[in-house]
Amino acid sequence: MNTKLETSDLRWMNYPWDEVSGFDDDSNSVRTLQICTPSSPSSYWLRTRWIPRQTATTLYVELRFTMMECAGLNQRHCKETFNLYYYQSDSDEATPTYPPWMENPYTKVATIAADHLLRRDIERRDGERRTNLKLLRIQALRGAGLYLAFQSQGTCMALLAVRVFYRKCPPIRRNFAFFPETIPHSLVEQAQGVCVENAMTPPGEPSKTPSMLCGEDGQWVGQPASSCVCRPGYEAGDGDMRCRGKTLQNKSTLRMLKE
Repeated sequence: MNTKLETSDLRWMNYPWDEVSGFDDDSNSVRTLQICTPSSPSSYWLRTRWIPRQTATTLYVELRFTMMECAGLNQRHCKETFNLYYYQSDSDEATPTYPPWMENPYTKVATIAADHLLRRDIERRDGERRTNLKLLRIQALRGAGLYLAFQSQGTCMALLAVRVFYRKCPPIRRNFAFFPETIPHSLVEQAQGVCVENAMTPPGEPSKTPSMLCGEDGQWVGQPASSCVCRPGYEAGDGDMRCRGKTLQNKSTLRMLKE
């Protein structure tokens, strides 16, 4: 999910956040959500639509927001933080009143504080950036999907963009073995590969499926635990990515010499 790609109503449940149109740093039209209740200690909630997690068990939530400094608002209930929660479900079951607008049954991710605050009494200088960017991780997910919920208790802020994503290691060929796209479910995930066409396990070694580690950051780690070699009559092509026939290569060389 990426709200920066949305140009119409997000259709999020809000109580009572305001959704407005604005422009990002590249002058693209975006939908933003705002709230300013520094005089009230009550909880004000905002909930996303249902987000399917596919096969990922770890999701990352990237938040971009601005927040007003409490000193300039002069309100006793003002806060410079807000809370992020999530609720898991196997289907899109939410209604305007369910899950209820309270901490239970949500799971808290974090209390988020702003690194940069806006001040009402100081005019913003040209080029000065006062947006905040936070990246949070939600682990051990089990349901088919989830909702994110934002809780404001006296903040004056604008939620500029929300992006939800997971990381994966792309398909790769290495040491004459092919490893498919792999989604890590822990610090490292062991991926099983296969020898590429015209490659096999080295003679004299026990037959063992090639394996390689996929890191939680979506990067392959190290080298394959076992290697494949080209079959007799074939040789390396494109480094260690494929095996090509020696006969075809020799014919090509002879043809080039004749020319």
